[in-house]
Amino acid sequence: MTMTPSRKALFSHIAVYLAVNAILLAINASQTPEEGEAREWWALWPLAGWGIAVATHAFAEWAQTNSGKGHLLADPDIRGLAVHAFVYLAVNALLIGINLSGSSESLWFVWPLLGWGLGLAAHAALAYRAASKRKVEGAKPKSASRNARKSSRRATAAKKPSPRKGAKRSAPKTV
Repeated sequence: MTMTPSRKALFSHIAVYLAVNAILLAINASQTPEEGEAREWWALWPLAGWGIAVATHAFAEWAQTNSGKGHLLADPDIRGLAVHAFVYLAVNALLIGINLSGSSESLWFVWPLLGWGLGLAAHAALAYRAASKRKVEGAKPKSASRNARKSSRRATAAKKPSPRKGAKRSAPKTV
């Protein structure tokens, strides 16, 4: 099985993520807290935040791999919505955890949850509309038709004869 460039990038991101976070955890563990204070594990925050980005990359790779014909993820708009929803859930779960572990008197996580939720709802409506329109019209997704136009242009360009080597070009005629 050959690895796609996207999959290679995913594995390199995972390797860098593990290496950098191992270093951060080692630095964090080597720090000694003041007398009578508990150790603060600050390295968990970049671990969690960057982990969401790596997990999103893995989810997007999985969605692309499982986007065969007839599959819900075959539609690029629906696939984009799925990745957006994944990020929304992961980031907001982290924000809820941060809020409840730090200052549970003020529940500020509600605001990004609602604001981003409105954006996600708009994305869902647009994705559904685009997918429904393509299904009714029997049209191909935008990216497929764009790729078809590009390959058509390349084929046309390939058919044009190139000037022979050593052939003189005539000077433009002046009026």
